[in-house]
Amino acid sequence: MSIKIKEYEKGTYVIDNEYAYVWCLKTSNQKGTDYCYGGTRTVDPTESEKSVFERLCYLGRYESGLKNYFINQMIKDNVFSEFSDRLPEGFQNSYVEGGRCIIQPKDQEAFSAISNTTHSEHKKVLDSVFSDLGELLNELDGKLKLTPDFGRYAGLADMLHQYTENVLGIDCADGGCGGKASYTSTGIIQAAETLGAAKDQPITLIGSAGACGIGVLNYLMDNQYSDIAVCDLVYDNTNAGKQSARQLSEKGIKVLHSEDRKLTKECLSRGGMIIATTVGGEFLRSEHQAMKDGTVLLLAHNECIRTEEDDYAAVDKIVENRNIIIVPGQLLTFGGALTSRIEWFYRQSRKGEYFDKPLAHDVVKAAAAYMMNTYALKSNGQNLFRKVFDLI
Repeated sequence: MSIKIKEYEKGTYVIDNEYAYVWCLKTSNQKGTDYCYGGTRTVDPTESEKSVFERLCYLGRYESGLKNYFINQMIKDNVFSEFSDRLPEGFQNSYVEGGRCIIQPKDQEAFSAISNTTHSEHKKVLDSVFSDLGELLNELDGKLKLTPDFGRYAGLADMLHQYTENVLGIDCADGGCGGKASYTSTGIIQAAETLGAAKDQPITLIGSAGACGIGVLNYLMDNQYSDIAVCDLVYDNTNAGKQSARQLSEKGIKVLHSEDRKLTKECLSRGGMIIATTVGGEFLRSEHQAMKDGTVLLLAHNECIRTEEDDYAAVDKIVENRNIIIVPGQLLTFGGALTSRIEWFYRQSRKGEYFDKPLAHDVVKAAAAYMMNTYALKSNGQNLFRKVFDLI
């Protein structure tokens, strides 16, 4: 292996690239596992080694690992049998576990180059990072597959695909599913409908200007939901966001004030259904006592709370003796992981064909309905975080 790499712990690899440390995790060495799969994110250069490793392990287990656990279970329960004649060979017998990648630039200049598509060194730095990452994925013989899905720009998977076949989310013309946000939005929308979202009830969308949030908002508007409120930091802090807020207001959408790292009292007190497609970690910092009985809160991100007893106990108090349903992100945002798995087997058995996007959206809808019926609608005031995180 020509790249500088060390095995930090069993199944955890760190590439010492010229511009960044690239952390990769595969959670399984079992014979029956087809591969491990997960997404990719960047972290600040100043984050400690211990913190990066802990985040990698959390995401590998409680995001990628948990989502693939659910998909494995749905395959076992024949949730997708109605699509058998459309699904690619191998998918219905597949077993995938969690993986993950974190890219930590070595300095702020490299961080800026990776994060900013207009930076003069953007392509040079990412090509260097992806060349080394592709070499590691090839050396692991396909047992780890990744989707580089950090940032707000497309084409990352195609850049990595230059160096390895073990990348998902590539262009549809190459048999890939493309960007994952639309499939994630489909899952969130189907979950909301299964949980009884009514067109005349309050629907509050927090993080409405993000990739997933835009998909959900467009659906609500196209289907004439009558009491929509939105909240996003960009509406308050950027010129383009302020213009978008004015346009939404003109269409009858309520635009609520936002706060960094917090779900506002104004949002939480509206009742009905609240959908938060945000970065995570805000919930327990928020005035959740403002939620009305009957509220359904979809925390559609993957780091809602820490997997620690203090956080579990805080959620216990919120749902105790109250008619409130709080749904963790892992039950909502698996659309990308599910579609990526379809992509891999599609590419193996249908080489040269365009990826079947309508099939993927149909499968995600069926999965979301199953997940809500199996977990959320049977919660009866339970703390779904305890129930879900104890599965893995």
